[in-house]
Amino acid sequence: MTVKKLYILSVGSCELDQSAVNRNLPPGKLVNMPVWSFLLETDDGPILIDTGMPDSFVNNPDYYKGTKREGRLVPHMLESDTMVNVLKRVGYRTDDIKAVISSHLHLDHAGGNGHFRNTPIIIQRAEFDTAMNNEDYSPIECRLPDLQYQIIDGDYDLVPGVKILSTPGHSPGHQSVIVTTEKSGPVLLTLDGAYTKHNFENNLPFLSFDPEMAAKSIGHLKELIQEIHPKVIFFGHDNNQASKGRTFPDFL
Repeated sequence: MTVKKLYILSVGSCELDQSAVNRNLPPGKLVNMPVWSFLLETDDGPILIDTGMPDSFVNNPDYYKGTKREGRLVPHMLESDTMVNVLKRVGYRTDDIKAVISSHLHLDHAGGNGHFRNTPIIIQRAEFDTAMNNEDYSPIECRLPDLQYQIIDGDYDLVPGVKILSTPGHSPGHQSVIVTTEKSGPVLLTLDGAYTKHNFENNLPFLSFDPEMAAKSIGHLKELIQEIHPKVIFFGHDNNQASKGRTFPDFL
């Protein structure tokens, strides 16, 4: 059994210091990074991977002004980029979603989790334990304590065609996902296991909780690619990939 459709949904962007994208570059220059969510249409109902940025970022590029992240992180989010409105364009309401896979609880991946209060949110134990009581980790919208978290440890088959992979390093409990679709076969979503194709293919270090662990996770994904030969590898924040137009209403 496979996933019927995989939609790549644009949910805004953020500017990040270039030294976070490539640790070999000096700090001081901002680069724009696309932010994504992914909707899977399955026999068990729609599943969402990541929920974008918090609604408090809407029309608020100065969110981090006066903090240690000022000048290093600038969110760009419109009202149309909120999870509620993005799903509406695809034809769904938040209550329709059967499960949310949170790759990790950073500001650009878990900001809309609070819209899914009655939905299982699948998260690695290491991520949950690190982030939940850490005010410096991400905005509170990404770390709400009263959601329906489903804690897992390691790789996990969620439903046929959706396999969660433990890929720690960028964050303590980061996870990537392999989605097997009717149209494309295996699709590897690295999420922030690798920001860009250059990070992935050229071993360029990027913002990581544990760089050695991040490199090991990339190595694991490369080994997996040799086994499953995915037709598509989609990276976390790759501008070149974003420009190729495989986003909604197109699907994989």
